[in-house]
Amino acid sequence: MQKTKRLRRRITLAFLLFGVFLTLILGISLVAALKSIETEILDDILNTELGEFQRQAEAAAHTPGTSHSRSTITIYTAPLSEQSNLPEHIRNLPQGTHDIVLDDHDYRVLVEHINDTSYVVQFDDTSIHKREDDFIRLVGLCAIVTLFIALIIGWAVADHVIRPIKRLAYQVMAFKNQPGETLDLSEFGDDEIGVLARKLKHYHEQLQYLLIREKEFASNVSHELRTPVTSISMAAEVLASKADLSAPEYARIQRIQRAAGEMSELIETFLILAQITNESAYNHMVCAMEPLVSKVIEQQRVWLGDKPVKVNVEVNGQLEVAAHGGILSVLVANLIRNAFRHTEKGVVTVSLSPDQLSVSDTGTGIDPVIRTQLFKDHITHKSGDSSRIGLGLMIVQRICERYGWQIFLESEKDQGSRFTVRFKP
Repeated sequence: MQKTKRLRRRITLAFLLFGVFLTLILGISLVAALKSIETEILDDILNTELGEFQRQAEAAAHTPGTSHSRSTITIYTAPLSEQSNLPEHIRNLPQGTHDIVLDDHDYRVLVEHINDTSYVVQFDDTSIHKREDDFIRLVGLCAIVTLFIALIIGWAVADHVIRPIKRLAYQVMAFKNQPGETLDLSEFGDDEIGVLARKLKHYHEQLQYLLIREKEFASNVSHELRTPVTSISMAAEVLASKADLSAPEYARIQRIQRAAGEMSELIETFLILAQITNESAYNHMVCAMEPLVSKVIEQQRVWLGDKPVKVNVEVNGQLEVAAHGGILSVLVANLIRNAFRHTEKGVVTVSLSPDQLSVSDTGTGIDPVIRTQLFKDHITHKSGDSSRIGLGLMIVQRICERYGWQIFLESEKDQGSRFTVRFKP
């Protein structure tokens, strides 16, 4: 259920990212609003203090060049021509409001020039900045708590969303071991998952119906085919038992017997591929490939005729495959037959190693256009002789898929082809 876990992580991550975005926007907004309000209040205080000081100075005939302090506010005055009388940290400040730091203290300073007099109002806002820092830390702590809550909610929502999907996935996976089973719709509601479950059940029932019809058809066809094949085999045995047969006649009868035997193996192969025959008896069968390959080569030599083609068998290790011998005979026969039919001269080499079998030839190779569809039916060889190579290779592909084997093709124009079947992952 790795994909389900990834889906749960994506849903949880989406909630977490949403929480990060929301807390980031909210935190920045709160801090920005705090700073804006704080600045406006401080500026109002400075302007109010300056106005009040001017009124008091006018009433008391205050002389410029002095300072007045109380609490956190200090007011300096000096003629514009005598700015040197002001403290150094505010001496050269232009008109307006300023933020300065002096001796680990933060100050908000207002500078105004009125009637040839410079007024400087200094407000110590160190304690305000400390409270501002405390507020920012509180916002950060709230953001962390919010993200943790978002993570928990995201995980809970993801688990709630994924749970019916997991139940559906487990039921579908059970079909592999119990093909006759069907979906239990009682576990799903009327939501989208329920609709999906009902659709899957409908398609599964249709597929089961088609499989049953296919099995019945294949069983009937195999029964009908076995009867004439058996008759042909028996008739060929009767003919072969005659004492006055000429060598050409006996060769023809042997060819009929080989063809009948190949047909019987092919019928058995189709039954196994259609999963009609019970393979439990074959699960522990191990077939040695070297004698089987030698037997198949002799059976297929008829396709060489009088062509100057040499057949080599290279054994680079003992190859044993856990599969039914008839299945393996059909697989090897199709590969060797394909090499024999399309090699006019040269060498056909069958190589065996502990985990794979390969059949290579020195034929004309396979056209790239055909190569892309080689393992499909109704593929005509490029020589134009209307001989179809696709059906045999399609059977090879079906066998490999059935047993989990892999087949590879290497081919170069006018240099030949090489088919490799790897029996182990």
